[in-house]
Amino acid sequence: MNRKLFWRTLIFGGAFLVSLLSIGTAMGAVAPVGQLPSVTVSVTPSIYALPILLVEELGEWKDFGIQISLKLHANGEEQLGRVPANEWDVAVMDPFYAVKGGNDGDVAIVGLAGNFASQFHLVFRPETSTASPLPLMERLKGKQVLCPVPSSEHFWMNAWVHREGGNARRLNFLSPKEEVGKTFSSGKGDLAILRTPRVLTFVQEGYPVWAESQKVFLPACLVATSSYADTRKTLVIRWLEGYSRGIRIIQKEPSRAASRLVAFYRERLRLEVSEPSLEKEIHRAFIFEEQKRDEGIIGELGRPSSMEMFARAMTDYQVQAKAIEAKKDPADYILAAVCDQLSKLQKEAEAQLQKTQSTIDQADKDGASVREFQKKLDEVRGQLQDGRGCLTVIGVLSDLQRTAEQTRVTGRRLNDFRKIELGIGLVLALYYAGYFVRRRKINRPGSRVTSPGSGIQ
Repeated sequence: MNRKLFWRTLIFGGAFLVSLLSIGTAMGAVAPVGQLPSVTVSVTPSIYALPILLVEELGEWKDFGIQISLKLHANGEEQLGRVPANEWDVAVMDPFYAVKGGNDGDVAIVGLAGNFASQFHLVFRPETSTASPLPLMERLKGKQVLCPVPSSEHFWMNAWVHREGGNARRLNFLSPKEEVGKTFSSGKGDLAILRTPRVLTFVQEGYPVWAESQKVFLPACLVATSSYADTRKTLVIRWLEGYSRGIRIIQKEPSRAASRLVAFYRERLRLEVSEPSLEKEIHRAFIFEEQKRDEGIIGELGRPSSMEMFARAMTDYQVQAKAIEAKKDPADYILAAVCDQLSKLQKEAEAQLQKTQSTIDQADKDGASVREFQKKLDEVRGQLQDGRGCLTVIGVLSDLQRTAEQTRVTGRRLNDFRKIELGIGLVLALYYAGYFVRRRKINRPGSRVTSPGSGIQ
C-alpha cells in the first residue's frame, strides 16, 4: 500500500511541475535592442535648423528610432558640393539649390518646412523712409539693388515685381563678390536683399526694412540625397517625423525655441540678436499646420502641388540664368509618395492604438493583470499625441498587443490549470479520506479485516 501511495504522489506532483513550466515558457523573452541607425543631417546657419536642434536638445531622436549627426555647411552651394563624397544623408536646403540638385540628379525633395521667402528683407539706407506714399516699384527706379545673381533672392525679387505688374529687367541688380551684408555696410548699393539673421543687425542699427516678402511663396525644402532616398526610405521618413516634432515644439514653446536659436547664432555666426525679434521671425518662417505642409508637397488630385509649380518656375529661371544644363520633370525628384506615406502613418498608429487597447481590455476580462500594460499604453498614447515617432509607436504598440495577448492566453491557461488542480486535489482528498477510513477499520480492535497471507486461528 505504501509503495502505491508513493508512485501516485510522484505522478501527480510531476504533472503539476510540467504545467508550471509550460506557463513560464509561454511568457517568452525580450530580445536586446541594438544600436540605433545614424542619419547625417546637413544644415546651414538658418532658422530652419531649429526643429532639429530642439529635438536633439530634448533627447527625443531615439523616439524616432534614429540618432543624428549634424553637419553645418555655409550655404546650399556647399551642401550640393559635398553630395558626391556622401558627406550627408538628409538636409534642410535653400530652394534654389534644392531644385538645382533635383535637376542634376543629386537630391530628392521629400518635405516642406515653411516659406523661405520669409527670410528675405529689402533693406534701405538709413536716410530713406519706408513710409513714402510712392509705390515700392516707383521708389526702386534708378536704384542699385545688391543681390546675388542667380539666387533665391533674385528669383524672389523677380517674382514679386512680376506680381506687382512691373518689369524686373528695369531693376539695376548688382551681384557682389563678397557677402551682401558686408558689401552693403561698405557703402555700395542703394538697397540690399538680406536674409535672417544678418538683417537683424541692420535693423538694430536703424536701417529701414520693407517686410512684405511673404507675398511670394518659396518653399524651405527638406531633401535627401538621391541615393539615400532610394535605399534608406524608412530612415528618411523617421527623420521627417522628427523634423515635424521639432515644429510642434516651436509652436508650443516659442520662447524656448527663440532662446535656442540665439545660442545657435552666437555659437555658429558669432552674432548677437534679441529673443523677441527672433520670435517674430520664427512665427513667419514655419508652416505649423501639418496638413498644409502635406498639401504643399502632395497637392490635390489632378492638380500640381505648390512645390511642383514652384519647381517648374525655378527650373525655367535657372535655365535662363544658365545655372543648369538640362531640366527634369519635377515629379522625378519631388517624392510626394514619401510625404503621403508619412501622413498615413498617423492613422495607422491610431488604429494600432485602438487594437492594443481592445486586447488589454479583453485580457483584463479574462482575469490577467494588466496594470503595467495600461500604464505603458498611456505613455505611448501621449507620445503619439506629441508626434514623437509614429513608426516607433506602431512597433511598440504591436509588441505590447502581442505581449498582452500572450498574457491573456497564459491567464486563461492558468485558470484552466487551477480547475484541473482543484479536481486533482479533490480526487486526492477523497482518495486519502477513503484510505484513512480503511486504515481505521483495520486497526480497530476485533476487526475481521486481514492482510493477504495472514492466517486466522
